[in-house]
This record gives sequence, C-alpha cells and structure tokens, in this order.
Amino acid sequence: MNNLPDIDNYYNLESEKVDFFWQNGFVVLKNVLSKSEISVYRDEIKKVAEERNKNKDKEFGSAFYQALNIRYDSKGVEKFCLSKRLGKIAADLMKVNAVRIFHEQAIFKHPGDTKSYWHQDQYFWPLDTNLHIGLWMPLIDCNKDMGIMRFVKNSHTMGDLMGISINEKSEDHYDKIIEEKNLEIIELDSIDAGDCTFHFGWTIHGAGLNKSDKIREAMVVTYYADGSRVGKLDTKDRKGDAELFLGGKKAGEIADHPMNSIVYQNLEN
Repeated sequence: MNNLPDIDNYYNLESEKVDFFWQNGFVVLKNVLSKSEISVYRDEIKKVAEERNKNKDKEFGSAFYQALNIRYDSKGVEKFCLSKRLGKIAADLMKVNAVRIFHEQAIFKHPGDTKSYWHQDQYFWPLDTNLHIGLWMPLIDCNKDMGIMRFVKNSHTMGDLMGISINEKSEDHYDKIIEEKNLEIIELDSIDAGDCTFHFGWTIHGAGLNKSDKIREAMVVTYYADGSRVGKLDTKDRKGDAELFLGGKKAGEIADHPMNSIVYQNLEN
C-alpha cells in the first residue's frame, strides 16, 4: 500500500455542479483522480476483484461480474474507498457535514455482456433517508459502445417508482414510466478513467450493453449522511442489505456500525 498515492486532498467541486446534481439527480465530474492515480488504484482493484470473481456467475442475468465489499480484502482498495477526496465530494453534493460508507463494489462488464437494466438503488437500500448517493468511476477510458452510465433526468424527485427487482421486466416498467411522463434520458458518449458520476438513490439509471472488445472496468462506492437511521426492513433485499452492509442493524437504529466508517467529516461546523 505504500506505493499508492494519497487521495485525501480535496477536489475543487464547483457550486454549479452541486446545483446541477440537485436539479437533475446526477452529475458528471472530470479528473477526480489523475491518470497516474487511477492507474495505480486500478491495478489493485482489478487484482482483488478478479480473485473474487473466480468461478463466479455473472450478476443480473449476464450484465456484469460484481465483487462486493472488496475493501476488506485489500488495504489499497480500502484506501481508495475511504479517501477523504471522494468522501468530501459526497458530503458537499448532499450538503451535509459528515458521510459514512454504505458499500462498495467492483463491476466488470465483459464484451457481449447485456445492458444493466433500469433501476433505482434506493429500492434496495435499507436506510430511512434520501441523503444516500452512489459514485461510479471507470478504471479505464470508456466510450458508449462499452456500456457506460445512463440516467433519467429529474427522476430522483419522483420517489419509489419500482416495486420490482432488476430484470427485463424492470426495463419495460421504467420505459413505460419514462414515456408516460415524457422524461429525458441522458446517455454519456464517453467518460475517462478517473472521472466519475454521482447519482441520488432514487435516480433511475442503468448502463448499455458492452458492444466493444474490451472489459468495462468500474468501481462503485455509496455514501449516506451521518446520523441516518435504518429504515423498514420489509423486503428480502432490504433485510439482506442490512445484514451485509449495515452490520445487522435493526429498523429504527442509528446506522453507525463500525463497518460504516465516517469517510469525511467537516469539523469546523
């Protein structure tokens, strides 16, 4: 881990980006990690993720390989996930003083892998707050053919539109909502290694299929506002996520298990 660059210094997040995030439900940020920084962390993340994915089936049909909570397998990955640079961006976007990590995962979409169907993360997350957001960062330069992120603009303001898990039915379900409500789909044409997107938990999003001959490599980290409580554990998904990502905390309890470290805290307020 000694050869991994420090990424605890802060990113210059413009107020216009924060406004855009709240208005649209997502934002794209450029050069959050430099090319040299992401290159080194990519090597560590890829090594750990590929070890985890040995003899493992793809998730959600044939959408991608997913390796969850790999920060426990590597101090280097942990350093990435708990970096104050990323944590402060999350705090500033949510307009809060402190954020905790909910979970992280490496997602590798291989050539020919299908699209990641429309969904809302908050449907699965067992927290009683809307101040819960996700970062998606490519580890290599990606173009549209590789299956990069797509968002439905302003959908974060509409709450739970789901009621079903992620599959072809959810894609049809959201396509119908998008058409009925005349919502705008934003599809990225390209995004470089070290850039990232953030989105709210209720933002409808997904990713296209990988039509290229390269593996689309990305890292996801999700954050929530410190002081949040565990919400209703009324579905199998939420119960499972509370066990896996919140240390088994019960509904109504403060979500402050040691596994949910404070990633950034503004001590001046």
